[in-house]
Amino acid sequence: MHNLDSSNKADNILMTKGYIEQILNQLILDYQHTHEERAKITLWEENQEFSILGIIEMLTDTIRGYAFQIINNNSLENHKAIINELEKCKIFEIPEFTQWYFSSEFNYPQSKKYVEKLNYLRLLIIEYIRDIKAVSNCLLS
Repeated sequence: MHNLDSSNKADNILMTKGYIEQILNQLILDYQHTHEERAKITLWEENQEFSILGIIEMLTDTIRGYAFQIINNNSLENHKAIINELEKCKIFEIPEFTQWYFSSEFNYPQSKKYVEKLNYLRLLIIEYIRDIKAVSNCLLS
């Protein structure tokens, strides 16, 4: 029974890795489609004390970086630190961002869609790492 559970988890890991690659590829295309909206946001940000695009870029670099590592290396070092970092990247808990995102004043559907997918990718990576850890722990016990 123990091996069957490990086998199911291994299948789930492969499936999640496939989803990570698929979402990552979609994000790369989606980012290109946000060019016009990003230009408008840049103009709006000139009078602001914070940068929506800065927040998005920071999260993009972090999340996409881990996704590329998973796809290219099949693993990540220091699982616990990565999960902690990704759990802190909750974009919808940043007050300035949520104010911008949920305001009816701002109509940036492509950029908002991009952020939603980016957040989904973050959650997939966390799930992937946790499943990898669970399988490793199963094999060690």
